[in-house]
Amino acid sequence: MISEEIKNLGNIVFNDRDISPTQLGITSRKINYWLDHNLVPFVEKHQNVKNTETISKEAATKTKWIRLNLSQAVWVCIIDTLSSFGVSADKIYTLGKSIWHEPRVDKYADKVFKEHIKNNKHQLPKDVIQSLKQIVADEYWMKDFRKLINPFTDMLKSAILRESMPHTLLYVPGTNDFEFLYGDMNLTLKLSSVYTQHPMISIPMIPILAKVLAVDFGNKKKELSYLSEIEKQIRDIVVFKKPKIVEIAFENENIKPIVVTEQHKTREQLARYILEHKIAKGAKLLIEIRAQGNYKLTLIKN
Repeated sequence: MISEEIKNLGNIVFNDRDISPTQLGITSRKINYWLDHNLVPFVEKHQNVKNTETISKEAATKTKWIRLNLSQAVWVCIIDTLSSFGVSADKIYTLGKSIWHEPRVDKYADKVFKEHIKNNKHQLPKDVIQSLKQIVADEYWMKDFRKLINPFTDMLKSAILRESMPHTLLYVPGTNDFEFLYGDMNLTLKLSSVYTQHPMISIPMIPILAKVLAVDFGNKKKELSYLSEIEKQIRDIVVFKKPKIVEIAFENENIKPIVVTEQHKTREQLARYILEHKIAKGAKLLIEIRAQGNYKLTLIKN
């Protein structure tokens, strides 16, 4: 991964605050309650600007809209899932502190920067390494990075890059123990006795991430740098051409094909498909336009 790709991935996860809770099926009542109880990290209720005489009524209204970045949007969906299981706001608050605030206090981000500087596993150029050294030595900059970089956001980046499967949050409400599990199908080797002796909630990340990325898929203005060129073509056909039926198949039968119809949530279904089936580099896309607005998309490996 080159430095530009790392920067783009960071922007996707941390910087772009353009996801509305309503796009995720979260009501205003819910999000306001969660914000009042400090369940969503680093997100505040937006207030009207003080000097409304100098701006339009529309602009003043917009300042009240809550917008989330990708990591916050995924966390909001996790809160919604935990709430549906009857987990109390107090327990979710405690879990949120462990996931978001403790790594900040422990300076997890500093350790990540120093690891890049020491081992440089992505083979970053010397000027980038020098910039990392300057940033990690600057307390002003690191205060912001410590809010952004933690084990949870690292897992999300891994899921977006489709580096490994599965990606799961395991949580024990009775003890507040949790584990981010990814890249290993063997659960028993990962879990300590606390996970085998207490009720446990398992929250897979792919369905949640697919819901969040589906919002991105419908945004014509976004480049979606985490998609390959073929994946972008598929997204353009499914989302913007709005065909009645799209069959997506592989030349061989190693990956199960899907059929996307206008009756389904096409963006979410496509996002989940792409997250679960990383398309190999060098693959080619055969587009067959059929009658009555139907498409067949065949992915051909070299």
